[in-house]
Amino acid sequence: MTTVTMHPLAEDYLDRLDRAGRRLPRRRRAELVAEIETHLTEAIGPGATDAEVLTVLDRLGEPADIIDAEQPASDAVADRRGFHEWAAIFLLLFGGFFAGVGWLVGMILLLSSRAWTTTDKWLGALVVPGGLALPVFLLAVAGTASGQSCSGGVGGPVHCTGSAAGSGVQLLGLAGIVALTVAPIVTAVYLARRAV
Repeated sequence: MTTVTMHPLAEDYLDRLDRAGRRLPRRRRAELVAEIETHLTEAIGPGATDAEVLTVLDRLGEPADIIDAEQPASDAVADRRGFHEWAAIFLLLFGGFFAGVGWLVGMILLLSSRAWTTTDKWLGALVVPGGLALPVFLLAVAGTASGQSCSGGVGGPVHCTGSAAGSGVQLLGLAGIVALTVAPIVTAVYLARRAV
């Protein structure tokens, strides 16, 4: 990388620039490092002190900042929350109603999107698989199995009784269904905000 003997601080700077430049295409990185090396060779004389070298390096700025300025504008930032992401959020919420296949398509869209981090994708995948279809299904099942016993009928009055334990279980079940309903909605809002 260096063709002439440079001050150790300048060599260290060029090494950091080269390491930070790994995000750039190889050719552009080599050109950039060569340009900065030429500038440093011209700006730092052979007998420069550490203070003089640090002044020149401070004027250049941090190597990571130079590399960031060289990065092309990211298309992902401009199109972070497009149709792909909105479809993923919609299908994660409501796809379970389409024979479960819609939710699976939502998962594929979620996992293939560049708008979310790995943590966001895990959260979207694991919080209430099936979206809102699961609590609706559980609510329908809970409505048919109410836990009450009824007697009488056929010309007489019908008496239905339920146990206190049954009521507690029903209340706990209802709280679980509410949680299973709120969780995918909160997750969808979270994913929508993170895709910004």
